[in-house]
Amino acid sequence: MSRTSLCRRFRGIVRPAFAAALLLAALSTSTDRSWGDQPRDPPDLTVTRDVDRERTYNLGATGLRGWIFTRPDDFFESQQGRTTTRSRQILVTHVGAGSPADGVIDVDDVILGIGSEPFTDDARRALSLAIQAAEAGANDGRLRLLRWRDGQTSTVDVPLEVLGRYAPSAPASCAKSARILDGACRALERTPLRDDLWGAVDGLALLATGRREYLPRIREHARRMGPADLSLPLEDGMVIWDWGYRSLYLCEYHLLTGDDAVLPAIREYTTALAKGQSLYGTFGHGISRRTKSGDLHGSIPPYGPVNAAGLIGNLAIAMGRRCGVDHPEVGPAIERAARFFGSYVDQGAIPYGEHIAWANHDNNGKNAMAAVLFSAIGDRPAETRYFAKMVTASYRNREYGHTGQGFSYLWGAPGAHVGGAEALATFFRHASWHFDLMRRCDGSFTYDGGEQYGPGRTDDDTYFGTSSYYGLSPDACAILTYALPLKTLVITGRDAAPGHHLSDDDVAAAEASGRLDLDRKEMSDDELIDRLGDWSPVARGWVAEELGRRPAREFVVKTLIKLAEGPDLHRAQGAAEALGHARSAEALPVLVRLLTAEDRWLRIKAAQALRQMGDLAKPVVPAMLRVIAETSAPTLPVRWDDPIQLAQGELAATVFQGSLQDVARDADSALLHAAIRAVAQNPDGMARATLTRTIGEVLSLDDIRALGPDLLEAIATPSPADTMFANEIRMASLKALARHRFREGIDAGLEFARTQSPHGSEHRTGEILALLLSYGRAAQPTLPALRELVGQFQAEDFPDWAKQQKIASLEKAISTLEATTGEPELRSFSD
Repeated sequence: MSRTSLCRRFRGIVRPAFAAALLLAALSTSTDRSWGDQPRDPPDLTVTRDVDRERTYNLGATGLRGWIFTRPDDFFESQQGRTTTRSRQILVTHVGAGSPADGVIDVDDVILGIGSEPFTDDARRALSLAIQAAEAGANDGRLRLLRWRDGQTSTVDVPLEVLGRYAPSAPASCAKSARILDGACRALERTPLRDDLWGAVDGLALLATGRREYLPRIREHARRMGPADLSLPLEDGMVIWDWGYRSLYLCEYHLLTGDDAVLPAIREYTTALAKGQSLYGTFGHGISRRTKSGDLHGSIPPYGPVNAAGLIGNLAIAMGRRCGVDHPEVGPAIERAARFFGSYVDQGAIPYGEHIAWANHDNNGKNAMAAVLFSAIGDRPAETRYFAKMVTASYRNREYGHTGQGFSYLWGAPGAHVGGAEALATFFRHASWHFDLMRRCDGSFTYDGGEQYGPGRTDDDTYFGTSSYYGLSPDACAILTYALPLKTLVITGRDAAPGHHLSDDDVAAAEASGRLDLDRKEMSDDELIDRLGDWSPVARGWVAEELGRRPAREFVVKTLIKLAEGPDLHRAQGAAEALGHARSAEALPVLVRLLTAEDRWLRIKAAQALRQMGDLAKPVVPAMLRVIAETSAPTLPVRWDDPIQLAQGELAATVFQGSLQDVARDADSALLHAAIRAVAQNPDGMARATLTRTIGEVLSLDDIRALGPDLLEAIATPSPADTMFANEIRMASLKALARHRFREGIDAGLEFARTQSPHGSEHRTGEILALLLSYGRAAQPTLPALRELVGQFQAEDFPDWAKQQKIASLEKAISTLEATTGEPELRSFSD
């Protein structure tokens, strides 16, 4: 679906700027970026101040914003929050009127260091630590900066309010945290409560404080947000963000106050969400389609699932049950969500949609949302502890996220708090420097972040200007962090089961795993092999990668082979991954055996290891094809230990993409065809898409004859999961039929044109029609249907420019087909 169409659907539901951010996520294909015209290497700001000042960092309660060199060395470094590591200077770009720095620092001054010493490390972090020291009372609260101005260097003092030090238990039992909470509350008090999802977050923040003076204002707002006559249509549209956050707010309000006036709206939101959930327990920007038979809980239509929205939608369902909603759809919806998101335990971070787990301890707050979700469900201790532990270890992932980091700032600390007070204190201790940089001298907070990392801005380009994540208030995010020790709300820990908290040993292990990406470099081979059993799948991956970087040693490979089939599942997973990095042909037999292991994540690690082997894995391609076919399973009933059959999908990517695909093409035809049939029926659109080149460009006429019914079925029935990629195999199959002029491709192409997903259809329509035209006069019977298709396209909720592009392609094809007299020789599967 195009940007314009999505914005139109989103209007009136969430703020337009946030819609634009989500659409950027839909259209973005990059995995890294730098900001504007930023130089590749840190410039000397005393020589040139000609830098892109569009995005800058807040510099704490000083009254300053500044430009800081922001370029991680690579994608991994950006995920680990090391974006300003090479900075050694700060260019002052804003000075707040009446702020502590006003009259001391001017725009275009350069901060070179602290006191009389230049920065020797990350300037942004070093400045924050100096701010913390001054606020703790060092130099009577004076922040001493090494300032460069007009060729002169001097030390100047910026007077800061003395707040004290963070207590080891912060934000609990901490005077500084209490003062910061008061300041953030004063800032949010000045903000009107909006009637949208961001207003719901503001309301949650005010509720979390437990301050009775806010209740009259909240009561009026909640009743306005949840009218008694609310009626939600189960229709396509970008509604899940709004429904989820509004309902969560209303549930917390009702549970805290007992106000029954909002119960009708809670029932409507909860039941609509439960009915709109997909068969896998996911949501997209909107609800699921109905099934072919008209039942609820079909697939999420393209663009596909969006877990940042869906997790909150599911949390709202769980909260609705806590409010007494007992509709028969609610219990099964909670169970589906728990089983789907629970399937990522011991695998990594909740991904963007119905995908494989991501190799982060968290990514823009989705693991934190999952921790809060499982805590709210209440009877899933293993899942609750896993996600809380992952968030506790995620302190270095805080500033990284697709579309920015706003949900990380909102949900990160509450997610760690699910693990208990010590887990929160550990997470906060590592993140406190960043909290203090985002706080301004008037007590308000800023949002710094971009796609996928980086600085920010204020709306009016001043120090005190409004700053947000597409409308999400950073003040509300800060309050929900600093108010966690009060445990006022379910999402801030009220009624949480103490048995679900992390032990002190768990917290220490999470903290250690969070820094293992750096610590691994100093470890011996034996130490690394021991850490292959780390509780964290992300840390295991780092260890495996480090082992693979080192010169291959025979004893290491033999040890890894033994561990890969050993009784310790974590060590087996880590060893399998390490064998892929080691690229030893000696490991091929064990990796092939692991492809049918009982544990699906171990299967995935073996498949990925074989992919990394590249050409070394050529001898076992027939074995891999056999496994693909033999491990195939029906889509329904859903197998919840691998709901999307990702293990088969990863093996399909190994065989049908990269250097092994040509070997697969030349394999025994019975093995090849069985594997293709299996992957073509995989529920995952991305798994099916691994066949794109093989089907669309490689298969011979005999192959197509043998696979004809399967290709027609692949065109007719899109994948139920990960529908963003559902069109890839459909197009490849249509190309294969047209290339060999199978008559059945005519009707299949017409049906594809009718039923294709809107996302990208302005380009795809022309490709489909070109394939139809290749049949010449034989395609003329489709002309009436093609003329009807013009009307279908005109009626679509689609941007005019894209709609006209589709219609123009269609009208041109109709005109061409009407004038066509030739016809190629056709064949049929019935011949």
